[in-house]
Amino acid sequence: MSNDTGISVGLTSPSNADFDLYLYDSSGNQIDSSLSISSYDSVSANGTSVGGTTVYINVDQWSGSGQYTLQIWIFAITPPPTQNDANTGGDAGDTYSTPTALTGTNATYYGYVDKSTDEFDYYSIPVPSYHRINASVSWNTSSATLHLHLYDSTGQYLPGGQGFNTTSPNVVSSENSSVGGTTVTLMVRAWIGDDDYTLTLEFDNISSAPAYNQNDSGTGDDASDDYNNPTGIIANIGQNDFTGWASNTDDIVDEYAVDVPVDYGIAVSVSFDTGQVNFDIALARMPNPASNIIDTSSGFASPETVTSNGTYVGGDTVLIEIYAYSGEGEYNMTIWIFTLDTDGDGFYDDDEVTCGSDPDDASSVPQDTDADGICDVMDNDDDGDGYDDANDSFPLDNSEWDDTDNDGIGDNSDDDDDGDGWTDTDEYQCGTDPMLYSSQPTDTDADGTCDVVDEDDDGDGYPDNSDAFPLDDQEWLDTDGDLIGDNADIDDDGDGFSDAIEVTCGSDPLNANSLPPDTDQDGSCNAVDGDDDNDGFADVADAFPLDAGEWVDTDDDGIGNNADGDDDGDSVPDTADAFPLDASEWDDNDGDGIGDNADLDDDQDGWSDADEADCQTDSYSSLSIPDDYDGDHVCDRVDPDDDGDGTDDIYDMFPFDATEWEDLDFDGIGNNADTDDDGDTWSDLDEPNCGTDPLDANSFPDDFDGDRICDPLDIDDDNDMVLDINDAFPFDPSETKDTDGDGTGDNADNDDDGDDWPDSVEVLCLTEVLSSTSVPIDTDGDGSCDVIDADDDNDDVGDLNDVFPLDPTEWEDRNGDGLGDNANPLSIIDHMKLNPLMTALMVLVILAAIGGSVAFTMGRRKGQSDESWKDDDYRRYSSPPETAPDWQDTPLPPLSTPSPVPEPPEIEVPGEAWFEDTQESIEAEAEEPSLSDLTVGQLKAMASERGLSGYSKLKKSEIITLLETDPEDEGEPELETDPPPPPPPPKFERQPPPPPPGFGDMANAEPEGPVRAESWEDLPDGGDYVQTEPMQYVGEECGTWVRQDDDSWVKQ
Repeated sequence: MSNDTGISVGLTSPSNADFDLYLYDSSGNQIDSSLSISSYDSVSANGTSVGGTTVYINVDQWSGSGQYTLQIWIFAITPPPTQNDANTGGDAGDTYSTPTALTGTNATYYGYVDKSTDEFDYYSIPVPSYHRINASVSWNTSSATLHLHLYDSTGQYLPGGQGFNTTSPNVVSSENSSVGGTTVTLMVRAWIGDDDYTLTLEFDNISSAPAYNQNDSGTGDDASDDYNNPTGIIANIGQNDFTGWASNTDDIVDEYAVDVPVDYGIAVSVSFDTGQVNFDIALARMPNPASNIIDTSSGFASPETVTSNGTYVGGDTVLIEIYAYSGEGEYNMTIWIFTLDTDGDGFYDDDEVTCGSDPDDASSVPQDTDADGICDVMDNDDDGDGYDDANDSFPLDNSEWDDTDNDGIGDNSDDDDDGDGWTDTDEYQCGTDPMLYSSQPTDTDADGTCDVVDEDDDGDGYPDNSDAFPLDDQEWLDTDGDLIGDNADIDDDGDGFSDAIEVTCGSDPLNANSLPPDTDQDGSCNAVDGDDDNDGFADVADAFPLDAGEWVDTDDDGIGNNADGDDDGDSVPDTADAFPLDASEWDDNDGDGIGDNADLDDDQDGWSDADEADCQTDSYSSLSIPDDYDGDHVCDRVDPDDDGDGTDDIYDMFPFDATEWEDLDFDGIGNNADTDDDGDTWSDLDEPNCGTDPLDANSFPDDFDGDRICDPLDIDDDNDMVLDINDAFPFDPSETKDTDGDGTGDNADNDDDGDDWPDSVEVLCLTEVLSSTSVPIDTDGDGSCDVIDADDDNDDVGDLNDVFPLDPTEWEDRNGDGLGDNANPLSIIDHMKLNPLMTALMVLVILAAIGGSVAFTMGRRKGQSDESWKDDDYRRYSSPPETAPDWQDTPLPPLSTPSPVPEPPEIEVPGEAWFEDTQESIEAEAEEPSLSDLTVGQLKAMASERGLSGYSKLKKSEIITLLETDPEDEGEPELETDPPPPPPPPKFERQPPPPPPGFGDMANAEPEGPVRAESWEDLPDGGDYVQTEPMQYVGEECGTWVRQDDDSWVKQ
């Protein structure tokens, strides 16, 4: 169907057939049907929106057959206007069970309804506690009429909940009903036409109304309104007073439950102001009080009173119902719990009065023979034998109650109850009444055995069963049955011929058919002649034994068949009568020898005439046979189950297939043959094993990896070739293990063993990436393991040049004494031994100082410069970490022979003490170094002296920051008394110190070296490590880097 279209269908059936017409929607739900017995049927969409969907037309053969004509009309329909009911963007709910929720208070909403296409709009509205709701609907078009209805949470109309005005507006209200704190439902209905409407909601606070301020019988609230679940109150023995409130409109009934003690009764009185309210009251037994009402009071006066009224309610719970018949107001309820046995002797007072004993005297108790708790005076059966005393001959003997013969012996022990001389046992056998004297057994032969049991009553020797005269001992046979025994009868056979004559004629005197006459004159009297008329038919079978021309008269019309044209008298001439001798038959349609009247199947087609009538086939034509698909001999027309599969056709989706009856997924394959009944692509055999319902398309197995093996059965749910029992991540194909158990699989985890060392680093550091106990050694704790750290102790001196690579405070031992120079400074002698040329220069400086004050001053300044230069060890610069190879590529040229220097005059050489004093003075006058000029070791030593902590694993810049922020730092650090340790070897970016005088021409300019990274941490991103010798780091963007012996990396 195209969008915005409707459909009508007409069916014209053949005149001899009855076809029916159905219209279904795309889900198989019936839209319309026509079951007319006329030749024309029609259906339509009937107001159902079918535009843009698929509809199905079904022509169903009810009877007959033939060609039919089907007419289909497709027509345009005007779509309903786009709706925005209550600003929902669509239509409000169309049923009570599917309302649109409104949450506003004192709000106004807008909507639209149409009698033809959208008759109802339902809204659910929560009412605030202790409030009433007032609602109104208004519309503009005078030709339209809209109704407004208000329901409580159970779907019942509220007191003011119906608005039926024909003109706008319609107003409803919950009035004083207790709807606060519940959800009510509003229905806007298009009664006539269509129109936009305005829905206004208002809420009034009615918390002060009596209905919301009840304290019925001290319960603190309203008593129950449900008689099956009443409010329980406690009533003590004696008088109990309670108060309550009820209303004919807001609280029509109060239900109370009271437990009555055993042996007690109850009375209830309710008083009220008759000018305000009228209450009725009822008393009933719980449970099922509606069917166990004890007493009611429904007058128009106060008080209303009920009692247990003779009904025993002790030990039971009773219901007290107070019903507000009209008005509203308070009531006073008095409950009396009173005893039924004042003296406590076990007999109720009323019974004692009746029984004649004293109800106030416990020693005065009624007589009770059978101890059934009912005194004999009130007991209809004193001895409790089940017989009323009035009919009991022994009222105080529970073993006897009758004495039929009045002999003083009860019938139960008397063996002859009626006293007739025959025992009760004999009388039972003889069929007489043992309780009736006049009913005595008959004994014909007086042998003491009654005739009933006597085998020969008359004692003639012939048993009664063969004695024609069982009570006549003179007779025992009566051949002709004339009640005259053969012994006394002269014509035993009663044929009119004496026994003597018949003996003479040769006939049998004991056979009435043996007569002496001889009709055919054959010389044999008829009595003994078997064919009196000699017509060839024995007399006994001859309808005309004395007429030789006739012997049969089938229709008993007195005309023998030979002369009769209609032998059987059925008005059908013998010439046309298939059964001329059977008056009940004349036709045999199927020629089976059974007349049609008696024949149940006239056409011999195996179907009875009655069945064929029901099945509407021709019972006289063997070619007209009822359809019987399942062969159960019940034709399809009347068979409720045509295929005999046990499912009636109206429920059978395959009415002509005995192997199928359901098709849950509508795929045209019945559930029995369908391997997937619900059409969810999962086999019915698989789904139960997978824990899902094979008959629910919304219930299908989980299959994480989509391999068509459901997860409960799949031993590898994520299809990563690792069984789930061995897979730490059975639902993650990218992960199978989690070595450190941190929830991140090893493939994604950059630290598989959780030892805080990345796997890539552990590979470089030569430790096990899957063992948390295998951790790289990192002496300086800088995050770079010693294997790849160019400076293991982080003292800014590469391990290749660090004599103490694992001691951050030491890196040199220039005097070879095995002790670091920082903790054990070099002596002057050590300096002179290590720098002989500098020693000579110092001598020259001293001589220059002696030469003159100016020269001394100049020499002194030169000495300061030389001293600074002197402290550097040439051996360090002979092979610095990053420039030594370049420096060594080009050998230094041989030194030229210096010009001879005139020998200086002999002077007194100062001693070692003088050198020390001189050096100290020079150092004291030197410029104080800044923190950045100090080594890492010096900085750490300074931090230790200041008592700082946490500096051992810091970098140089971080230690400087720590020292600069130290509050004890009053300025620049004081110089140590001892000579400072030698400075660290120069870094790559620093220039080497100038060469000694005379060697300036031999200094090579720093060659332009390759691109270098100090450690693996300085490598650019985007590469991968390659395990070659030496190791390489290769990437498309970063290029190829080769690891050097000092753990630096050089780009190729």
